[in-house]
Amino acid sequence: MAQVSRPSLLPELKLVPCLLCLLSSAVAAQEPAAQPVLEEMVVSASRTGDTLSETPISVTITPEIALRETDITDLEALSDRLPNAQLAITPTNTFLFVRGLGTGSVRSAEQSVGFFVDGVYLGRPQVALFDFLDVSQVELLRGPQGAILGKNTVAGALNVQTARPSERTEGYLEAQSGSDGRRRVRGALSGALTDTVSGRVAVSDIEEDGFLYNTTQDRTDMGRPGRGARAKLRWTPSDIHSYGISVQRAEITQNGDSFELSKAGEDLLEVYRDFDPQTDTDIEDNRTHTDNANSGADIEGQDIIVDAEWDLPFGLIRLLASNSEQDVIADFDVDISPVPFLTFPSDEHYTQRSAEFRFDKDFSWGDISAGLYYFSSDLDLLVDIKAFQQGIDALAPILLANSTTTAPGGGAGAASGAGTALAGAAGADGGSGTSRHRLLQEQETKSVFASLRWNFLERWTLRLDGRFTQETKDADQSIVFMGQTGPLIGGALGEEEYRLIADRRESDFSPRVSILTDISPTLSSYITVAKGFKSGGFNNLAAVPERAEFEEENSLTYEAGLRLLTDANISAELGIFRSEFKNLQVAALDGTEFFVGNAARATTQGIELSGRWQIGWGFALSGAFGYLDAEYDKYEGAPARAGSGENSQDLSGETLQRAPKYSGTLQLEYRTIVPRLGTPLAVGVVAEGASEQFLSVDLDPIDSQPGFVRYSAFIGILHPDERWGLRVVGRNLSDTTVRREAGDIALVDAHFVGVYPPKSLSVELGYRF
Repeated sequence: MAQVSRPSLLPELKLVPCLLCLLSSAVAAQEPAAQPVLEEMVVSASRTGDTLSETPISVTITPEIALRETDITDLEALSDRLPNAQLAITPTNTFLFVRGLGTGSVRSAEQSVGFFVDGVYLGRPQVALFDFLDVSQVELLRGPQGAILGKNTVAGALNVQTARPSERTEGYLEAQSGSDGRRRVRGALSGALTDTVSGRVAVSDIEEDGFLYNTTQDRTDMGRPGRGARAKLRWTPSDIHSYGISVQRAEITQNGDSFELSKAGEDLLEVYRDFDPQTDTDIEDNRTHTDNANSGADIEGQDIIVDAEWDLPFGLIRLLASNSEQDVIADFDVDISPVPFLTFPSDEHYTQRSAEFRFDKDFSWGDISAGLYYFSSDLDLLVDIKAFQQGIDALAPILLANSTTTAPGGGAGAASGAGTALAGAAGADGGSGTSRHRLLQEQETKSVFASLRWNFLERWTLRLDGRFTQETKDADQSIVFMGQTGPLIGGALGEEEYRLIADRRESDFSPRVSILTDISPTLSSYITVAKGFKSGGFNNLAAVPERAEFEEENSLTYEAGLRLLTDANISAELGIFRSEFKNLQVAALDGTEFFVGNAARATTQGIELSGRWQIGWGFALSGAFGYLDAEYDKYEGAPARAGSGENSQDLSGETLQRAPKYSGTLQLEYRTIVPRLGTPLAVGVVAEGASEQFLSVDLDPIDSQPGFVRYSAFIGILHPDERWGLRVVGRNLSDTTVRREAGDIALVDAHFVGVYPPKSLSVELGYRF
């Protein structure tokens, strides 16, 4: 049996006992490091420099030191530290779910959780695939953010804030080696170029082999090598105005499509084993069995951001403008098997432009903000469903021979349903075929926004925020059948040829009303009522024109919270919320078609609790916890479960997908100065987990993720001058199998999953100055 080939970890493992010896000596000496003082953090996504206590919503901020110490380099790894948030990555998409709300894997649909970099909204979910590059902090803002950040933030927003140029010379260089052939080099350099100009340059380069062995292709899948670079300039000619520009380019390649069979009948496995004898449905062996040699994705992106500030006597004027491009070339194995059956190549080109003009003015009684926002984008998305691209001489007889077999329980056999039709198509004239889907979409968004903050009593503040938005989307969408068997393939998939030229016109007003109270110098509270909005759009894989469009989504949220920051180095946040949704957008997989539909009504409610206690003697305890009760109030006509024999089901009163009732993380860390050596040392253990959750919209238990807890740890030591540092990080040390996605393959009555990486170890050497 072939096994995954992994580079030896002996050099890295030999370092661990040495570091543990240093730790034990430090603990025995009981010489703690000086306790850092907890400081209130600034929410940069607020645009106005608000601190946490001034922000009337639930926010989690992860600073750079926390990202670095536990080797969190992307949003997928970060999501385990965020209560009531599930973020998962696929080769060409991301699942961003907050409080049980998200859009899912529909390439033409915007996400329910808005993604921002340095305050700029990026309209494609693939941008979340890139590794963090020179990041100063990551902010998760929960609940509707339309009044502040605009549409398509109905579930929340993620803002990745990158480091700013500094006037003094500083920088770092880090090199890492780890499991599965992971090698990473990253660094940054910043400083003054002239008396009025400062700059910053950051680069990263990652190579990795991956953790999923493909027995059919005899290769290792799920490596994500990539590289990125960013350059920033800041010109400050005087105290009253400054100008900045940021240019970034990044690329990433994923090898393989991450999918594994999780359930299939024995008759189907017999067919598969004719092509690969090692085919099985064990999702814990880190193996897959897919035949498409081109499976994977290449993603390239580039962004230019320009900003300016004028601090004038009558107020502060700011401009933030951007231009972004992204190209994605991808290919998947639709049947997720060793049979050369169906493939799913795609080619996408996306461009966007945005500009925000803002005015801020402080008064003795409070402040006001107002501004204009413009956004436009162009999407060219081409997706093919191809059959029998590698020839059918050996395939058609096998499929036809198995098309009449019966699976346990009376279900159809290996080539059931559409599989039989495709096998018949292949046997009829021996040709390959393609169902070609294309969407050309132009989008334009205009909005005007305003905020008022009134300190109407000594400890009471009223905040009013609102945004009016108008949006247009023009689409040219089509399906064309190509090749000898194209029409038969389309028929087997329930598709028809069509061309749809349509436009959507939508407008919305999203208000937010908040009352903030300073209960004491250390304790503050807020109460917020906010309306959310997510625009409708077009399903690029709609099988028929009647399913091409989906409607806008609306929400109303009530939230209250407490925040504590004491001189005793204790900080804590508590939030309670309830959101009511109309026309909730829900993404589903129907055979090979991913589409967005609308559930009538849904309600989510719950609690978020986080805190940090610097206990003393070098110890600190931090954690975050989320409780979520999310269900459909009314959802008739929901997608039916595979094998049910039904076309739809009623999910009214049932839970939402990706909405675990409990989720959270707990971290214990210890910092000290090693005796006689004088070197700072830090060590920590992290537990993270969630209760059971459904990963597909049909709520099939086969496609659920059971409750889990997994553990990670880190240990780092610095040179006495704190320039050189060595860090060892172990991720998922319990080697727990956790599914990032799951679904059914209706064509052959089987199920698939994608899993998070298994246990890994990395060693990083860094130099900072």
